Amino acid sequence: MADTTFDRICAIIRDNGGTGAELTPETKLADAGLDSLATVEAVIACEDEFGIEIETDSNPETVGELVELIESLMEN
Repeated sequence: MADTTFDRICAIIRDNGGTGAELTPETKLADAGLDSLATVEAVIACEDEFGIEIETDSNPETVGELVELIESLMEN
C-alpha cells in the first residue's frame, strides 16, 4: 500500500531536521523541530515530491494544514 500524503510529509519533515517524535495532524511545524529555514526547505521538498507549487504567502502552521494544502493543490 502506498504511503499516504500525511506519511510522505512526515518523512519530509524528518529529512529536513524535524523531530523523531510522533507527528500528528495537530503538530505545529515549529513544534516538529523545524525552524523557519527548515520549514522553507521542507515546503520546497514537498513541492518536488508532489509536483506542485505552493504559494509563498501560504503559511500552514500544522502538519495537518500542510497536508490539506498539498492535497488541494494536487486536485487542481
